[in-house]
Formats: sequence, C-alpha cells, structure tokens
Amino acid sequence: MRNQSVQESVFQSLRRNILELVLLPGTIMSANEVSNMMQVSRTPVREAFIRLEREGLVQVIPQRETTVSPIDLERCWQEQFLRESLEVAALEPFIRKCKPEDIKRMRKYIRLQQEKAHKRDYVSTIEIDDAFHQTIFQIAGQTLSWDIIESMSGHYRRCRLLAMQSDEIGLNVTYQHETLVDELERGDLQVAQATMRTHLRRLYNEKSMLLDKYPDYFKEEDKEPFSIDFARLNGTK
Repeated sequence: MRNQSVQESVFQSLRRNILELVLLPGTIMSANEVSNMMQVSRTPVREAFIRLEREGLVQVIPQRETTVSPIDLERCWQEQFLRESLEVAALEPFIRKCKPEDIKRMRKYIRLQQEKAHKRDYVSTIEIDDAFHQTIFQIAGQTLSWDIIESMSGHYRRCRLLAMQSDEIGLNVTYQHETLVDELERGDLQVAQATMRTHLRRLYNEKSMLLDKYPDYFKEEDKEPFSIDFARLNGTK
C-alpha cells in the first residue's frame, strides 16, 4: 500500500473506534502499541494522532501520552449548531428536487432503524440514522455540507450514540423521522424546518441523563448547571 493509503487507513480505523466508543474517553493510546497491532510503522500512527487532535478527539502530550478526549459539551453544542444550520437550509432544495422514490428510500431507512433499535444494535442504529440524514443533503445537491458535518461532529456523534442506548430515545428518534418525512412529502417547508430543529436539539434535553449515566465520559466543567438560550441561538434577541 502507498504511504497515503496506509495513513488514511490508520486514521479512519482509530477515528471509527473513538466515535463508536470502542475506545472510551480517557483511554491511553500508545503509538507503539497501535503500530504493532495494525502492523504499520509509527509514522502513520503519529500522523493519525495529529489529525484526530485537530478534530478534538484525542489529547496529545508530547513525549508523554495520547488519550482519547472526554466529550466536550461546549464543542458538542457548536457541532450541533453547525449541523442544524446546514440541514434546516437543505430542506428547501430537498423539497424542490425530491421524487417519490426518494421518500420511499427514507421510509426504508426508518424501518431499518426501528429494527436495529429493537435489537439494541446501537452502532448500526446510528449508522442508519446518518444515512437517513445524508439522503437529505444528497437530494438537495449539498453533499459538501454533509462532508463538513461528518468530519466536524465527533463530540456530537458520541453524545448521540450514548443517548441512543436508551431504548425510549432510540425509538422516539424514528418516530420523529416519520413525522419529518410526512411533512417533506407534503412539501410543508416551514413545518418540516421546525420539526428538524426540534429533532436535532433533543440532546439538550438529554444532557442530564447522559451526565448521570456516563459521568466519566465528559469534561469536569460540563457537569456544572447548564442551560440553552434558544432565543439567542436563533438570533431573535
């Protein structure tokens, strides 16, 4: 394999394991151990650590250690804000361009997600959830926006995966998807945009549950009282 391919493979493997919580927050990552396990030199491992640090997914202390970053809720909210801004905007071109087969494909994703949620296959549930939302950007002709979201939402995605491990939340997500697709099929843009905002903001209401259930996964300062000023977030004051 070319060096570029090796570097990308190492990076994607480590990133996937962090996002899927195989490598939990606080896990110490040794360049030597990773290189031995993946049977590569330490150079692509070090390059992967640098890229992961840029995404805020690892903390690197030179000459000492590299650890998986705790979930940073402040960054999580910024990542959520980015996604909400882009996805709400994508609904208008989606409605203009979507065809019956696109709506059918999204309903198929909903059924698949419900099946995985019932089986408590949380990683697959999140992957199908991503495929559902990615479809909106694809039909809207805004794939670059999805690529930006996917590459800049590591903290938000880990929070989503933790929340999805609550059976009630996992199934509620699919019900919200059903409502959204009904609105998109009718071409009801404003209502669909409001539904999307509510759907993407659900983590705000789940914060206390996540902190209580997984306290060791979050930054210490995230455990302080926290509230969201939605009027300021929407730019209405």
